[in-house]
Amino acid sequence: MLFRSIQKAATTPALRVAQPAMRAVHTTTIVPARRRNNRKAELEAQRAAEAEAARRAQEQLRKLKDTQFLNSLVSPGRLFESTQISQQDAAISSSKAFQGKSATSASLSSQKQSFDAGLKRQANSGRFACNVKPAEVKLITDIVPKAVVGADTGYSLNVMPEVAIKNAHVQADIVRRIVALENANSQAVVHYNIDRALTAFGRSEGDSGSPEVQAAVWTVRINNLEDHLRINRKDHQNRRSYTKLLHKRAKMLKYLKRESLERYYLCLKQLGLTKEMVEGEILAPKRIE
Repeated sequence: MLFRSIQKAATTPALRVAQPAMRAVHTTTIVPARRRNNRKAELEAQRAAEAEAARRAQEQLRKLKDTQFLNSLVSPGRLFESTQISQQDAAISSSKAFQGKSATSASLSSQKQSFDAGLKRQANSGRFACNVKPAEVKLITDIVPKAVVGADTGYSLNVMPEVAIKNAHVQADIVRRIVALENANSQAVVHYNIDRALTAFGRSEGDSGSPEVQAAVWTVRINNLEDHLRINRKDHQNRRSYTKLLHKRAKMLKYLKRESLERYYLCLKQLGLTKEMVEGEILAPKRIE
């Protein structure tokens, strides 16, 4: 009995020695690493691939539109921008020419000549509006002044030949500036491009109704609307007109394909188009880049 009481007292919680808790360590179990979230890297890779695909498509479209006819067309934005730059340069030359009271008369005269040259750069491209031909402008600027000088000196003895020649050339230059394409508006530039299309695609002189000519004229108007919609992205009315012109051009080219397959592919090459652009589905563009 005494032995049992001693053994029972030894097993009570008060007399129990606290043993350190042992942690089980599994040395043979493979603990997998935590999987990282690669969603951000996947999105960046996807965006880079889309940007590269868009760049390749733009490069392919640029090579496709590198034709003789499309390169001969005049863009109103670039034309008027070059004219504004010339005016700005002329204004800078003018301010430099007349600033400072200590400038000599020789330097002032040379600076004034540079200012006049800057003004003349505004309309010297050789392109004219209102269907005016370069030969007609040459007639006005070269032959007419001589005839005017001859008439003035024949009827009046008080007119000096040098002054008369100078005045006649000034008047001829004024007329040339009036009919210059740089001093016209964007609608005149569109008419100039349409005349180029009639000349390039007409099968005979005065031809304005053949399928090639009509497709070329609509291409000119489409390019003009593209330039407009790149700047005015919310012009939904002109976007609808742009889509209608695309459908009209496709319809005319499909008619040309039924008439002559050789003329059809030649027209596509000159206009910078592919078969898919004409025979595929034409959707209304949300934005023109």
